[in-house]
Amino acid sequence: MPLRLRLTVLNALVIASAICLLGAFTYLIEARSLAEELDESLRSQGRILVNIYQVRAGLSPRTRERILPQPNVFAGPSFHVQVIDPDGEIMDRSAELGARRLPVKEQTLLRAGDNEQVFETVRLEGQNVRLLTVPLVAEEEFLGYIQVARSLETIEDALEFLARSLLGVGAVLLVLTLAVSWALAVVSLSPIGRITQAAREVTRSGRLDRRLPPPRSRDEIGRLAETFNRMMDRLEGAFAAQRRFIADASHELRTPLTTVRGNLELLRRQDAVSDPAMREALTDVIDEAQRMSRLVERLLALARADAGQQLSRTAVRIDEIVRTVHREVQPLAQQVAVRIDRIAAIQVMGDPDALKQLLLILVENGIKYTPAAGEVTIGLALESRDVVLSVTDTGCGISPEDIPRLFERFFRAATARSSGGTGLGLAIAQWIVEEHGGAIHVTSQLGAGSTFAVRLPGRLVVAAPAASERAVREIVPTS
Repeated sequence: MPLRLRLTVLNALVIASAICLLGAFTYLIEARSLAEELDESLRSQGRILVNIYQVRAGLSPRTRERILPQPNVFAGPSFHVQVIDPDGEIMDRSAELGARRLPVKEQTLLRAGDNEQVFETVRLEGQNVRLLTVPLVAEEEFLGYIQVARSLETIEDALEFLARSLLGVGAVLLVLTLAVSWALAVVSLSPIGRITQAAREVTRSGRLDRRLPPPRSRDEIGRLAETFNRMMDRLEGAFAAQRRFIADASHELRTPLTTVRGNLELLRRQDAVSDPAMREALTDVIDEAQRMSRLVERLLALARADAGQQLSRTAVRIDEIVRTVHREVQPLAQQVAVRIDRIAAIQVMGDPDALKQLLLILVENGIKYTPAAGEVTIGLALESRDVVLSVTDTGCGISPEDIPRLFERFFRAATARSSGGTGLGLAIAQWIVEEHGGAIHVTSQLGAGSTFAVRLPGRLVVAAPAASERAVREIVPTS
């Protein structure tokens, strides 16, 4: 998951949690406030009724027979009143109740008989009702109970509206939070994106002179950009020093190695060493000197490539280079058969020496890692507008985990470590291919062999009838 998306989701979760907590707290506070207000209204109405009974208790005995007031006097659309005698029988109730009766529970009457105000929530014909039961005492005479009830429908509707409002507002705030968090994450992480892009371009192009613009702020992102630029300065300096060292060392080693090889070859040709053991030692020294010369030449080639050397571009018949390489590698092949598959007359724009070196590297690798009685095949074909040059061997193959690192300098696969190679040939081959605007791909199977396929831009040429090899006309494919 991208970092900006993780930050957005994290911010949204934090804000959503805060909104939920705030909404729940608001809902609970409002519900409690409305409940307390309702209970206080019932308590106030109950006190009024009790006070009226207590006042009437001081009237004459004849009047006291009528001490119980009519419940309708104190009831209304919001309140229901019910009067109960000491035995728990309903004496009267307000007209709003109609045929309905407020619930009378024995436990409630016992508690109210102990001079306690009893609140409870009951169901009355599918509707929640808040019920208050209080004792009715006049001049120390217990006359019964008074019940005052009020519907909870208004409160429930208000709380339902509040819940819907909180959910709606919370959803809107959450969407706004997501949008703002995403925008902030994009703005905040854009410098990191530029650093990542710069690092990716350095990896892809190999250019170490890429730098980030000077940071405008002194925050963590600004310090990261400064650190990146300082790191690139040090890397560029280190690689420049390494290139200079390799180039200088390779250049300085060429002359003495050439002298050593020349003198050794002179000793061998003049039969200056007659002892068989010494002649074998001389042959070994000559082979190692040749190997060191190849290593120095390849190091020098890589140093030139790192320095930005541009290869020359001329029209080259690559099929002729294939035939030349095939002829030159025959003495090296020994018991490995090197053959040419059917090839076409194809021309490319490139450096003939570099292309020959490319093909020699691939063919020599094929010979080196192919056992006796094996085969190395060179193929050349034109696919659409691209030339495909392939070298296929029947050697030991390359393991899949080694293929991604095959073109790294000095890397040698596990199956090639006993061959005495330097690990630089394929790195040079890749540089040559890239300089010609092409690409190189490898397919391999352990124990079955490998195929190196080079794809270059090119064109087909066909010899005119009865003409020499140089008299050709070009046919550019239209596909």
